[in-house]
Amino acid sequence: MTELKYITIEEAISKKPQTVNLRGWVYRERKSNKFVFIVLRDESDIIQCVISKSKNAELFEKAEKLTIESSVKISGELKEDTRAPTG
Repeated sequence: MTELKYITIEEAISKKPQTVNLRGWVYRERKSNKFVFIVLRDESDIIQCVISKSKNAELFEKAEKLTIESSVKISGELKEDTRAPTG
């Protein structure tokens, strides 16, 4: 089993869209019937993570149970969106 390479949020924000591995703490969270929005923080910055129920129902259920300051490891594809806290 290969170990995942985690990068800081600051490094992720400076990269072009690609798949990244992040870890940090839940700074804020919002939930709807279709999405869970997590604002993740680490020592460098914050980033918004979006979990879609239609793309991964099992992960969506786990994300619904997260609370502020939960510690998480998350992998996903970076996408630029001006509506997100850090774009």
